[in-house]
Amino acid sequence: MPQYTANGVPFAYPPLVFYSLSALHGILGVDLFTLSRYLPGVITIASLVPFYLLSKLLLQTPKRAGLASFVLAVTPAFVRWHFSAGGIVRAPAFFFSLAGLYTALRLFKTGSRRWIVPTIVWFTLTALTHPEYTVFLTIGIVVFTVTYAPTVRGFTDAALVGICGVILTVPWWGRIISIYSLDNLVSASSTHGGIGGGLGVVVDAVFTQQQLSAGISPSPNLFGVVLLSLWYAIPAAGVVYLLADRRLFLPSWLLLVGGTTGETRFIAVVGSLVTAVFILDGAVPWIAQRIEPVLSRQHTLTAILLVLSLLGANVTTLYVSGSVNEYEGSNSMPSFIDEEDYAAMQWVQRNIEPSAEFMVIGDAAEWFPYLANRTNVVGPWGVEWERSSVAYQWQHTAYQRISTVTNVDDLDKNIALTETNPDYIYVPKGAYTVYGRKYKQQRAFITELNRSNEYQQVYQNRGVVIYERKPDIPASNNG
Repeated sequence: MPQYTANGVPFAYPPLVFYSLSALHGILGVDLFTLSRYLPGVITIASLVPFYLLSKLLLQTPKRAGLASFVLAVTPAFVRWHFSAGGIVRAPAFFFSLAGLYTALRLFKTGSRRWIVPTIVWFTLTALTHPEYTVFLTIGIVVFTVTYAPTVRGFTDAALVGICGVILTVPWWGRIISIYSLDNLVSASSTHGGIGGGLGVVVDAVFTQQQLSAGISPSPNLFGVVLLSLWYAIPAAGVVYLLADRRLFLPSWLLLVGGTTGETRFIAVVGSLVTAVFILDGAVPWIAQRIEPVLSRQHTLTAILLVLSLLGANVTTLYVSGSVNEYEGSNSMPSFIDEEDYAAMQWVQRNIEPSAEFMVIGDAAEWFPYLANRTNVVGPWGVEWERSSVAYQWQHTAYQRISTVTNVDDLDKNIALTETNPDYIYVPKGAYTVYGRKYKQQRAFITELNRSNEYQQVYQNRGVVIYERKPDIPASNNG
């Protein structure tokens, strides 16, 4: 992809969703931007179907499965990672991996080999969509094999699924290795924490009050913080309950998922199962036994489910509405671009020469190469597929420093450090985000840019200012 960073990034990402979007765009004529806004939510909701089937088979009753599905649906990590436009790849991968878990559980729990082919299909679709979800599905297959089919036949079936999946995905990874190298695939797996980098997350999830969150920061909405703390405390109590009852399957699976991936979206899947078992098998009988003269067991169950439903509904409402902060000081689901960004990028596409290079400040940089069809010289998106993980860390740091500058001198110094020479600077006005964290643009910075002899304003709307850098200003200016 030539327009992401000055040198471009390898087009090495699993291709299934990108080709599917292209087909939808060609057949239906729907704008790709529109698809990325609405399709993730539809697929995410649909993913609750395979999760319910998985829960029902695993937990053995529709009641437990229904409760687990509700818990997952209102857990912030489920919403955060899949409903947003960034979920255009993650949401299908989530659906595929849950469907794969269901068919794999069928395979190893029943011993019926008619489930091998469906499991291979879902595994292959997941691998062609997103690497992390492939790891999540692989962990589930291993856990199910060891738990339900620890035999030569069971391990043979598991190996067959893996081998067939590897063979069927050769058109992707084989081409990537032939064009780039094996180092590109290895490098990608070492970014974003890497495989096996999640033990700290699990420790927090089990022993602190940050369970299943993604680093919730203090919120001015104390009511929301209390509700989130209560919500995340339930699966932690469930883990303790299951361990005390010597029911090790779900706690072991959760520990393995968290320790391997470190991703709260995957911990939330197993955590929802833990919560359902804990509530129905542990909390309800314990409470009913102590208040039975007042309420019957059925009434106790109804009351607890009502309280849990109200708590979950409030949690997800507060989260989606942004009343509870999940990013440091910003709302939970911040918008990376708005109408002003879209208008500015369309103006760039119509009025700026195709060879021009931009330094884009803020998270609008992720969308800029697509919507403006121009190069953004610094940004981490896609760089994880470079041969060295150092490249990703460098771009990550450079982008963050550029996007948080507050004066022209710092801007020039940081541009010099990137060893790039952008023709234009894209500057958001007012509130904007950097990695989802909200910042407020300093008016003094805009004023200084307007007064500078080094920059000339060429476009402005209510949310964006674009400056052209004077051609006689070298990249090392003020360096």
